[in-house]
Amino acid sequence: MHNLKNQAKSMKEALLMGEVDKIGPILDYGWQQKKNMADGITNPEIDFIYKRALENGATGGKISGAGGGGFMLCFAPKNYKYKVIKALQELGGDVVSFQFENKGLRTWKIS
Repeated sequence: MHNLKNQAKSMKEALLMGEVDKIGPILDYGWQQKKNMADGITNPEIDFIYKRALENGATGGKISGAGGGGFMLCFAPKNYKYKVIKALQELGGDVVSFQFENKGLRTWKIS
């Protein structure tokens, strides 16, 4: 748990400093630490998808959710974005784009 706390501090620092390219490795560090916490955190399918994202240029990611649902957030440098998207779509993934905001979280709903 201390390692995940350190990950959160590193992420905050990277975001405040505008060092966006550090986000992927920080996410990967957290994922590696989380997998060590308990059996059942991951499975061969999740590991395969995550590995495929890394092989195509992602520098890290985060898996969230439980009970048969959830999502995988991947970070890739701009020059690898579409390669990672294509690889994940080939595996049946849906890609949802997002962007960082200076004013905090902003959401919307399309009716």
